[in-house]
Amino acid sequence: MIEFEQVGFSYGARTVLSDVTLALEPGSLSFLAGRSGAGKTTFLRLCHLDLAPDRGVVRFWGRSISPRDRDGVADLRKAIGVVPQDPGFLEHLTLLENVALPLRVAGLGVAGRSEDLRALLDWVDLADRADAFPAELSGGERQRAALARAVILSPEAILADEPTGAADRDMAARLIGLLVELNRMGKTVLVATHDPDLMRAVAGRVEARVLRLEGGRVAAIEPAEAGAA
Repeated sequence: MIEFEQVGFSYGARTVLSDVTLALEPGSLSFLAGRSGAGKTTFLRLCHLDLAPDRGVVRFWGRSISPRDRDGVADLRKAIGVVPQDPGFLEHLTLLENVALPLRVAGLGVAGRSEDLRALLDWVDLADRADAFPAELSGGERQRAALARAVILSPEAILADEPTGAADRDMAARLIGLLVELNRMGKTVLVATHDPDLMRAVAGRVEARVLRLEGGRVAAIEPAEAGAA
């Protein structure tokens, strides 16, 4: 689904990724581990063409898409949902309006979709917060709302960047449970996280791959080794 071939990326003189070659298979669940600053966010941004590699190529469903290909990029953004560390909600819109925003951006509109939107908020246990504004939401509520927004266009893949960073242990388990549920529905899921206990717990319940990003390289490791990332 997403394939890296000899990919490199640098910020000025600082190399973040070097000769990364790997593939995220359709329907797979993967965790990306690594210390703070290792480049996990950069890796995820390359996975949805928010960044373009300096070297090598990233293919999506077997196809290389140029950042200048507006139609190709638009189609890609519909096919890949992103849960960023900072959801970046518009403060003057309600939770429901923020979640529905990708529909408007895609030119689909929200008329006649209120029942579906409410069902989606119910799925992330936020139906009673639909009319709340972002400033009124807790960290865990914001992350669950960000997940709802990420799946509003029924994407084939979900990329989540430290989705449990602002959540307590119980809320983190609920968030990961929702991502596992998406994977069981056939979605490709990639989660960047610093929490080795979370990775080991999930890897014990479902088939999951743990990738470690270190020194600009990405390698598969055993879940038990995740704590060293």
